[in-house]
Amino acid sequence: MTGPRIGGCLVGFSISWNIANTGPVATQLAHRYGTSLGVIGLLTTVLFFTELLVMVPGGRAIDRYGAKRVALLGIAMMLPTNLLLLVPTSVVAALALRAFGGLGVGFGFLAGAIYAQAGAGRSAPLASGIYGGSSLAGGGAALAVVPQLVPAFSWRAPYASGAIVAALALPLVAVCPKTPGQGAERSVPPFKMLMADARIVRLGLVASVSFGFSVILGNWVVTLLERSGGLGRGRAGAIASLILIVGIVSRPGGGLMARARPELTRSMLAASFVVGALSAVGIALSLGSAVDAVAAAFAGLAAGVPFGITIAGATRAYPGAAGAAVGAMNTYAVLTIVCGAPLVGLSFGLPGRGRVGFAVIAALWAAALALLPRLEFARA
Repeated sequence: MTGPRIGGCLVGFSISWNIANTGPVATQLAHRYGTSLGVIGLLTTVLFFTELLVMVPGGRAIDRYGAKRVALLGIAMMLPTNLLLLVPTSVVAALALRAFGGLGVGFGFLAGAIYAQAGAGRSAPLASGIYGGSSLAGGGAALAVVPQLVPAFSWRAPYASGAIVAALALPLVAVCPKTPGQGAERSVPPFKMLMADARIVRLGLVASVSFGFSVILGNWVVTLLERSGGLGRGRAGAIASLILIVGIVSRPGGGLMARARPELTRSMLAASFVVGALSAVGIALSLGSAVDAVAAAFAGLAAGVPFGITIAGATRAYPGAAGAAVGAMNTYAVLTIVCGAPLVGLSFGLPGRGRVGFAVIAALWAAALALLPRLEFARA
């Protein structure tokens, strides 16, 4: 990989650790803060809510000042956020700090995506897929590692690990190549124009049922397997991590296939939607650790395939304003997470102990097949 690819992957890994680090220890956090699982779900929701606020402004900043600068800003914001979260405090203060951290996640995630594509040309879907794989590696590693850190750090495990990852990533990204911005030379399309563009809307909906659902499932699958499947925290965390870890392969794989056989793009997406829906049903049924692991792995496979296609599609739709276009497209996926994460958390209070929430995700994933006949893919 070239310098920008390496830099983008480092950014993706370190930033995405924070999107999945609280879910695996949701029960411990609920006990520490003296609140419900639904409120603990808000620790993920507020992070994505403030990330939502910077999607388009962050993209504009990338277009103007360069991806590397904005990426470093995003990582730098996560270090003090996680350090302050180590201090015993109320759930309200924790939510406020996570909200601030969401700004850093938004800047970092977008900047990493654009950084990884720098100079990629026709290989943009593959470059985006590789970046997507690295970002899922961060979230998947958090799902697997954070539960193992509970004996040493107790409820502080997600925050201590997040601080360590940010501290390691900052100097590594700092020595990667620079990416020049465009300054004020080019005008960026207005926010309303980007959000209303049919290409961006449809790509955004695809991102919602792939990237969006993978984050929601990843944050709640440990709790589901503990409560409904009777698994221990460590085994449940290892199974849940497959949802994100398998994307390390499927995100680049989807991008590679889209580059090599663009005529199969629509068929690939259709297959991924069907597999995703069936996998969510399999997880919800909790039929045993072996079946749960297979279902989680296939969910990760399905969620990963569209990533490079959507990022590259948005970039090609607005090549002179790639950051803003990707930000607008990701707005739909982040909004899905903002709304979906707490709703799935609340479903644990319903009959079925969380299964209803997973069943709804399965139904929506299958319903996304209706998007495909009208979906357009921008060509290089």
